[in-house]
Amino acid sequence: MRLDILSWVAGLLGFALLVAGVWQIYQPAAFIVAGVGLLVWAKLADQASAQMIERGGG
Repeated sequence: MRLDILSWVAGLLGFALLVAGVWQIYQPAAFIVAGVGLLVWAKLADQASAQMIERGGG
């Protein structure tokens, strides 16, 4: 459980640093990177939720 939380925090921090770095280079691109990242996150969350429902865990 603790490793799950640490990996989630590390992923969130990495995403924030990526967006911040792109923001320093070209601000509109940071919004594109953030949007794409959130779309990928939503897709992964949806797949995980569907997998939990298939297994009867949700």
